[in-house]
Amino acid sequence: MPLTELLPAVSQLTHQDKLRLIHFLLLAVAKEEGCELQPTETQAQENALLNQLASTEATVWSPYDAYGAAQALAALLVDVKRCT
Repeated sequence: MPLTELLPAVSQLTHQDKLRLIHFLLLAVAKEEGCELQPTETQAQENALLNQLASTEATVWSPYDAYGAAQALAALLVDVKRCT
């Protein structure tokens, strides 16, 4: 496939897929040059951690609309003001 046909397809890739393509091309060119780029143990551990983080769900808490927390803080401030 000529590069002129490939570039429009590449431009439609997601950001993450473009990064994967860059990684794939880097490894392919290195292999053609006689260099085998193998991930180090540290890189393998980092990749495992990143994969684990990517597969987990995160709960984000915001004080917005946390009226109970606001009342508790206000009561605490009133108590502190009385004691001083």
